[in-house]
Amino acid sequence: MEKLTLLIPGIPILIAFLLFFINKKELIPKISIVLSSMIAILGLYGTYYVMSNDTQIIGFNGLLVYNELSAILVPYVAILGLVIRKYATKYMWDEAGYKRFFILLNFIFASIYLLVMSNNLIVLALAWQLMSVGLYLLVSFNVGSKTAVKNARWTMYIHKGADFVFLLAVILTYQTFGSFDLLVLKEKWLVMSQSPVTDPMVLTVGLLYLLAAMMKSAIVPFHIWLPYTSEAPTPVSGLMHAGVVNVGGILLNKMAYLLILTPMVLNIAFVVGLFTAIFASMLMLVVSDIKRSLGYSTVGQMGYMIMEIGLGAFSLAIYHLIVHGIFKASLFLESGSIIKYARKDPNIPERLSHKTFLEENTKFKSSKTFKLIALFTIVPVVAFVGIKILLTPEFFEFNAAIVILAFAWLTGTQLFLSFFKVSKFDSIKAIFGIVTSFVLVLFTYEFIGLSLEHFLYGHDSLLFYKAATLNVTLVSALVVLSLVMIVGWLFIYKQHFITLPATKEKANKSKWSFYKLLVKEGYYFEIFNSSKKGKL
Repeated sequence: MEKLTLLIPGIPILIAFLLFFINKKELIPKISIVLSSMIAILGLYGTYYVMSNDTQIIGFNGLLVYNELSAILVPYVAILGLVIRKYATKYMWDEAGYKRFFILLNFIFASIYLLVMSNNLIVLALAWQLMSVGLYLLVSFNVGSKTAVKNARWTMYIHKGADFVFLLAVILTYQTFGSFDLLVLKEKWLVMSQSPVTDPMVLTVGLLYLLAAMMKSAIVPFHIWLPYTSEAPTPVSGLMHAGVVNVGGILLNKMAYLLILTPMVLNIAFVVGLFTAIFASMLMLVVSDIKRSLGYSTVGQMGYMIMEIGLGAFSLAIYHLIVHGIFKASLFLESGSIIKYARKDPNIPERLSHKTFLEENTKFKSSKTFKLIALFTIVPVVAFVGIKILLTPEFFEFNAAIVILAFAWLTGTQLFLSFFKVSKFDSIKAIFGIVTSFVLVLFTYEFIGLSLEHFLYGHDSLLFYKAATLNVTLVSALVVLSLVMIVGWLFIYKQHFITLPATKEKANKSKWSFYKLLVKEGYYFEIFNSSKKGKL
C-alpha cells in the first residue's frame, strides 16, 4: 500500500493528459482538484508511514524515495497546489487559454514532486530541467504582452544557466564518487567526513551545486528574474514565491552530506545569503512598484534561507521556506480581493489590523512612542540571547539558527511598523503584539524546529554545524544585521515620525548617490545593456 505514494509525481501528468480531451470548461478545474486531492491524501499517508515506522519508501529500482524530507515537503506542496488550483478556478475563468493554464500548472507540479522525491541524480536533473520549461511557459502565459514575454526570456536565461551548471555538477559527481544514487552517495560522504578532504574536485562539485541553487532561488547576482515576473497570472506568482523559488534550498538539503566535506562552500553560502538578505531588503524599501517590492521581499527571504544553510542549519532552511511560502502565497492570493474592495471603497478594507493601527488620532504621534516600541522590540531578543549564552555552553552549535530567525523576525517587525501607523494610545497594543509574535516565533521553533531537525537528520545535524564553523561567521552576521536593523529603524523613524522643516541646506550627495544606487536596483540592467551595446 505504501508504494502507492511513489506514484505521486505521475498523477499531475495524468491530470494534464486527461485535460487534453476535456472540452467542457466547467470540468477542467473539477478534474484537476479532485485528482490533486488524491496527491494530498497519498502524501499525508506517506508521511504517517515514514514517521510511524521510522523507515523510507523506496521504489522504481531506487529512482524514487519517500524519505523524511519528502514526508515534510510533499504534503506542503500538495496542499499548496490544491489552494492554487481552487483559486485559479475563478481567477482564470475569463482568461484565454484556460485549459492550457491548468495543463501547464499540473506539469510544473509534477516536476516539483519529482525533484523532491528523486533518489537518483539523473531523475533529479530531469526534474530540474522540466521545472525551467514549465516556469517559462507559465510566466509567459500572457503571450500578447511584450514585457511578459521579455521577462519570461530573462527567467529562462537564468534558469537554463542553472540547468547547465547542475548537469555539469552531476557529471563531476559521478566521475568523483562513482554513483548517481543519493542514498549510496550519502553513505560515502559520511565515511569521507571522518577525515579531512583535500581533493579539489569535491570542492568544485559543492560550488557547482551551490551556484545552481543560487540561480534557481534568485540569489544576488541571479535575482533579477523574480521581481520582474509580476505580469504572470496571480496564481503563478503565488506558486513562484511559495514553491518554485525554494528549490535551491531543497537541492542543498539533498546535498547536505556533500557540503559537510566542503566547509568553504558553506561559508560562501553564508556570505552570499547575508549580502542578498541585506541588499534585497534595502531594494524592497525603495522600489516604486509594489509587485517588485514583494519580489525583492522574497529575494531577501531566500537570502536568509541560503544564509541558514551556510550556518549548517539545514532543517531551519526547510522550516523557513515552508513558513515563508505559506505567508507569501496567502499574500499574493489575497491581493485580488483587496483590490476588489479598494475599487468599491476609497478607504482601506476594514480589518482587525486596520481597526487596531489605522483608526487613530495622528496628532499624538511622537518620537517617544517610537523609541518605546523599538525598545520592546529589541529587548526580548537581547535577553533571550544573553540567557542562552549563560545557560548553554554549546549555544553557537544550534541556537545560532534561532538568532538568525530572531533577526528575520525583527526585519518583519520593521516592515510591519512601516505599513501601520502607531499612535500614542495604541502603542501598548503594538508592544503587546510585537512581544507576542516574538514568543510565538521562539517557542514554535524551539519545539517544532528541534523536532524537525531530529526527524530530518538526527545526530548527523551536529556534523553540519561543525563543518559550518559558526563561531566566526555568526559574530560577523550579528554585527552586520544589527547595523541593518538600526538603519531600518532610522529609515522608518524619519519616514513616519519626523516632519523635517524646510531648509536651504544642500542635499547630501553621498546619501543621494546611495539612494540612486538602490532605486536603479544596483544598475543591473545598465551594466548589462552597456556590455551588449544597448541591445538585450
